[in-house]
Amino acid sequence: MLGISIYNGRVNFIRTSKLRNNDLCVTHHGFYTYSNLNKTISNSIRDIIKKEKITNETSLSLVLDSQFCLFNQVFCEDIDSLNFHDNLSGASAIKHLDSYYYPIGARDDQYLGIHVDKNFKQQVTGAIDKLGLSIKSMGIGIFSAEKLASSLFDAKSLNKYLIVRFVTSSAMEVLYVNDGLFCLYGRYNIVKKGLKEIKAIGSKVDQKDVRLALEQIAKGRKSLSHIDRAFVYQTSGQSKIVKSLINKKYKDVVLMNLFNHKNISSLRQNITTSMSQLTFAELGVLFGSLNV
Repeated sequence: MLGISIYNGRVNFIRTSKLRNNDLCVTHHGFYTYSNLNKTISNSIRDIIKKEKITNETSLSLVLDSQFCLFNQVFCEDIDSLNFHDNLSGASAIKHLDSYYYPIGARDDQYLGIHVDKNFKQQVTGAIDKLGLSIKSMGIGIFSAEKLASSLFDAKSLNKYLIVRFVTSSAMEVLYVNDGLFCLYGRYNIVKKGLKEIKAIGSKVDQKDVRLALEQIAKGRKSLSHIDRAFVYQTSGQSKIVKSLINKKYKDVVLMNLFNHKNISSLRQNITTSMSQLTFAELGVLFGSLNV
C-alpha cells in the first residue's frame, strides 16, 4: 500500500507490503519538496511513482495536512440534521466547502466539524485520477497520527492519552482521547508567559488536564499529572522540546518515530535524521483504519 501526506510545499510518502506473518514492512519512504502548493498537487504523486519506480499499485491512502482544513464545534441533538445550512453562518462560503462531522466528548449532541475546500480537494483527487489510481482512504494529519499511536505505540491500552503535533517550534496541535473517545481537539502556542490557547473543541472538563499536560511538556517535564501518556511528533521546524526527547526513554512522553517505535538502541539515529523521521507520523493511516 502506498501512503502520501500532502503539505503546502512538501509531500511525504511511505509504501508498505505485508510479510508472510502479516507484519507490515516499509519498502519505500521519503519526501519531495516543491515551490508552491499547485506544483505539490500536480507533480508530487507522479514524481513519486516515476522516480521511486513504484509499480503494481492501483490505489493509495491520502493524508491532508490539517492546515488545509477549517474546524468548528456543533451542538445538535438530531444527527440527520448535521449540515452546513442548519449549523453554520455565512451561506456564501458553504457551497465552497465539503464538511464532515464526528462525535467529540461524552455528550451525545456534540460534534467536531472538519471542512475542506472543494476546489482544493478536487485538484488533489483529479491529479490522482489522471495517474489511473484510486483513493482507498482519505485522512487528516493528526487523526492519522492517532492511528499510529494506537497501532504501533499501544495507545489503545491506555485510558487517557494525548497526541501532540508540533506544527512549528512553538505552535502545537493536539488530539485528546479519554476512555476510547475523542474528547478534545485543540491548537496552542507556547509563549513567554506559558501557553496560549488558539482553539479548543470538545469537553470542557478535559481542557484543564490537557492544558496542564501541555504546560508540563513545554517546561521539559517527562512525567504528566493527569494523563497516562503523550505521543509527540513534529512536521516542521526543530523544537528544542522535541529534540530533548530524541533517543530517550520516558514513560509518559513518547516520540512517535515509526521507524523505531520500540526505541531500540541499535536503530537510533542522529538528531537530524530523527527529526526527519518524525514527520512521517501522519502516515499512520497505513497502520490503522480511521478515515475522515
